[in-house]
Amino acid sequence: METDLQEKPVGERRPLSTLRQNWKDAAWWKQVYIDRVLIHILRNNGVFIVREDWDNLVILDACRYDVFEELNTIEGKLESRTSRGTCTEEFLQENFVKFPQTNFSNIVYVTGNPYVSKLLRGKFHTIYPVWDYGWDESLKTVPPDPMVRETLRAAHENPGKRLIAHFMQPHEPFLETRLDDTGLRDLRRSAFEKEDKFKDVTIWDLIQRGELKVQQARDAYRRNLEIVLPYVDVLVGQLAGKTVITSDHGNLFGERPHLLYPFKEFGHPPRLHVRALHTVPWLIAERQLVT
Repeated sequence: METDLQEKPVGERRPLSTLRQNWKDAAWWKQVYIDRVLIHILRNNGVFIVREDWDNLVILDACRYDVFEELNTIEGKLESRTSRGTCTEEFLQENFVKFPQTNFSNIVYVTGNPYVSKLLRGKFHTIYPVWDYGWDESLKTVPPDPMVRETLRAAHENPGKRLIAHFMQPHEPFLETRLDDTGLRDLRRSAFEKEDKFKDVTIWDLIQRGELKVQQARDAYRRNLEIVLPYVDVLVGQLAGKTVITSDHGNLFGERPHLLYPFKEFGHPPRLHVRALHTVPWLIAERQLVT
């Protein structure tokens, strides 16, 4: 996984030299097609999350609406929303950089995803970087239990603030299906060192190299969601106010996601605003706390 949304679209800088370097790279051609063609057809009509009604927003990273609808065990009213991003970077930039409001001092952000700290330092009242001190080296990600603890601590320490808790699951790397080559180590390192570029091997890379079957990845993704849901359920039961469970974007498993997109796609490419990526769950799980 290598990306930098702050750069210009693919192919815009030194087009001839860029073409020479990348003309054999299928992923590069796909991104060129998205940035040069589809971006003018598939508009970003997503909602700004700060304008939505919530006191606590729980984000499950890369959670498809259809899979959530099928596997969800948390009580509440399930709706959907259109996200402003098809990857985490785009979601964060659209909601907190391009939004007319520039300071979000009424929001506390608890995050297992390093992108929040990489892109949004100084934007919120407080960021709790669980990706730093809640990291599990054996899993190469942040498991859900430290996210629950830190979110409850943040709620206690910041009464009256809107609260965002950004879990890494169901996004890979998967908690039960260990794939030694994959992980988020380089993304985490880049957040520490404040670097833009990084390169982590993803399960989608393994699939395209023929080292993993699509069904194995799909099953592991579903299991990752099943694992995180009980943790979120416990968290919701201890938070005051209106809690909404959602996602920053969806995920693709080798589908051809649109009639105008001639490729099968995996993961969540930036700016590819198709249903499977921009339609996310919006579960309203407001509860009356027992005192």
